[in-house]
Amino acid sequence: MINEPFDYVKYLDAKKTIDDRSLNTEVWREFSSWLVALKNQKESLQIMEIGAGIGTMIERLLDASLLGNCCYTALEPEASFKQAAKHRLQRWAELHQIKFTELTEDSWLLRGGEIQLNIKWFVEQAENIGILFKDGSFDLLLSHAVIDLLPVPDIMPIILRKLRNQGAYYYSLNFSGSTKFYPEHQNDELIIRYYHEDMDKRFPELDWKPSLTGLELPGYLKQHDCIPVADGDSTWKLGEHDKLFIGNIIETINKALQGLPELDAWFTERCEQHENGQLRLEISNGDCFGLK
Repeated sequence: MINEPFDYVKYLDAKKTIDDRSLNTEVWREFSSWLVALKNQKESLQIMEIGAGIGTMIERLLDASLLGNCCYTALEPEASFKQAAKHRLQRWAELHQIKFTELTEDSWLLRGGEIQLNIKWFVEQAENIGILFKDGSFDLLLSHAVIDLLPVPDIMPIILRKLRNQGAYYYSLNFSGSTKFYPEHQNDELIIRYYHEDMDKRFPELDWKPSLTGLELPGYLKQHDCIPVADGDSTWKLGEHDKLFIGNIIETINKALQGLPELDAWFTERCEQHENGQLRLEISNGDCFGLK
């Protein structure tokens, strides 16, 4: 059984390589080209990331040379992630011979070569964006594997108002409704259906299914006066080298569906397969990039 205490920082660290190979390359290419062009046009960029985790998206953008002179506002509700992000970015700066300065506990500066990146870290919920920032404050909004956790009809109009005219959004790895285990189990269809239905109970008062966010989000944004540029699939394909990630998914399903008669036998078999490195998993996601 999978019963050791769960280390969420370690999980997010392992998840970065999975995400890197899963991101839709066409959507990333369109987004990157736009950001490079904007970086060359403007003296300084204003970027906000919703759900910054342990800073892996900042690192991804730095690795791709997409951040020059930039003020990067990072929102993350989990307080313990801030220290992990700081250490991660300190390590990145050291490896790339960039100076890292801790201006305050919540503000850090990476400086060297073409990079002058001021990171302002907020331990805040996304729901507080409306009161934290003025409308039209940002050139770019980012969110990675987070939008499907939010009440989109309630919060997205507020988020979009924070963009400047011709500002852009890049929302990556939003769950899009398909979870497949290999080898198959006779109870898979039932278990997965109930698991997806459990996701959709997050916001029962809203006409929105979180389990379909990756499919529905591009159309929703278009209906709210955004200009879609690119969207596409970003499926996680997980195998024997992704045991930490797969183990977390199994545990999440088990916790969500406690009391379901068919769950125990399914969970026991899946844990055995997981321990033996026999379990594979595909989870569908979607990425989208567009302009306001």
